[in-house]
Amino acid sequence: MRRLPTLAVVVAAIGVAVLTPTSASAIDPTKGYAGICTGADALSGVTVVIDFNELDGNGGTAAPTITRCSPNASPGTQRTGIKALQDAGIAVAGTLQWGLGFVCRIEGRPSSTETIPRATAPTYKESCAMTPPAEAYWGYWHANGAGSTWTYSSYGALNRNVTPGGFEGWSFSLNKTSTTNPAPGVTPTNPAVSASNPTVSLSVDDLDRKINLGQSTSLTWTSTNATSVTAFSTSPGSGGGTWTGSLANPGGTQSITPTAKGTYVYTVQATGTGGSVYSTATLTVQ
Repeated sequence: MRRLPTLAVVVAAIGVAVLTPTSASAIDPTKGYAGICTGADALSGVTVVIDFNELDGNGGTAAPTITRCSPNASPGTQRTGIKALQDAGIAVAGTLQWGLGFVCRIEGRPSSTETIPRATAPTYKESCAMTPPAEAYWGYWHANGAGSTWTYSSYGALNRNVTPGGFEGWSFSLNKTSTTNPAPGVTPTNPAVSASNPTVSLSVDDLDRKINLGQSTSLTWTSTNATSVTAFSTSPGSGGGTWTGSLANPGGTQSITPTAKGTYVYTVQATGTGGSVYSTATLTVQ
């Protein structure tokens, strides 16, 4: 099966962002800093890597790989992949069709005027009106910082919380398959992260993290280096459905059926020899 374009959020002013793409050098210098996260940010921030691949030099426009630290202004709180991009000062835009659903441009690329030589459409230009084609899209990757390899994300950056101390990667895929989509060309290793430290991530399996009362959704978690994974808490404590007890290790999915309207925060705990870590996911019931 081919990989579909990764789900992700876009800037709030979606119409403006799509119709008037940002330039290729639109990094906000007041947010984040160049290179991997170091010092106080080493274990609380996340390193963002943007690899333009074939877009580098396409149409004569240089686009060297970006590696940038995205600090967490409130260490211990969760951030989505899109929030990490924004905190690093990276410009992001999405599609008119899906709004906050699919990332279409990063740092203004691909622009609406450049030709993207798709195998089936050699003169293709990306309008960001609909879902980007599987032949030409931004792939979303992540790594926990303790190893040297990237993992292709099964969830969009809107629905996935980043791993503190880890890496978030975006790599443009052109005319590739599910097995040849390129990972970012930067080794995702953070010297401050111990290989034995547990990690955990929790996501709501709905694009906008909203459902109507009476509907069900699912929570999906993944962990590394954990001896146990637990559904730690739900806030508020009632109305959010059943989320309690031991969970499958290293990961799994559980259906949730809320019984009252409201906004619920679910927390998962992973415990290992390096201590305990937590991740949260938010669901709104309308």
